[in-house]
Amino acid sequence: MDFSKPKRPVDRVFLHCSASDSEAHDNIETMRRWHLERGWRDVGYHYFIRKSGELEAGRSLEEVPAAQQGHNTGSIAICLHGLKQEKFTKAQFDRLIALCREIDKAYENQLTFHGHCEVSAKTFPAFDYKTVLGLTESGDRKNAPASEPQRVEQPILELTAKGAAVAHLQALLNEKLQIDLTIDGHFGQLTKAAVISFQRKKGLIDDGTVGRRTWEELLA
Repeated sequence: MDFSKPKRPVDRVFLHCSASDSEAHDNIETMRRWHLERGWRDVGYHYFIRKSGELEAGRSLEEVPAAQQGHNTGSIAICLHGLKQEKFTKAQFDRLIALCREIDKAYENQLTFHGHCEVSAKTFPAFDYKTVLGLTESGDRKNAPASEPQRVEQPILELTAKGAAVAHLQALLNEKLQIDLTIDGHFGQLTKAAVISFQRKKGLIDDGTVGRRTWEELLA
């Protein structure tokens, strides 16, 4: 599904989640039904990303979304299926990164990207969207850890580290080990175990700390 720039003015993209991990709710038609039951004339989101990474079209891009009250004008709304952070999938994040990169390119990198929580008392989306998309505090997509890893610094990383460099690490481990770590920017026990596995594979000191030699092998 290619992104086609709408004629209406757009300057922001808002990210949402469906607040459900039920397989039965993992589709745009369920979102549409829920929104119609609320009296809306259509689903509020323009895009819906399923756990599989499949991208589904919702409301027409030519129409203003009904997704973040008081902040709909000039926006595009994207929803990922999910509620618990650990249940969002790599496939979803990969699709989100690709879609946002395409949207940003169409607007010559003039858009900003935001979570619903920035304009609402709600805590959604329930994942670290700033790390996933490599956003600055103002919402610019300048660090883009998984899609543009060359921009991410390579500090020493170990258990409990957080941030874009950890997300970059997780993306590289998924690629090198053919595994499916969640790219959430949090260096937890699963990430440490993957680092140790990679270090053993490459004959490095298997201490679970990502230093210069481990980075060199990951980036080779």
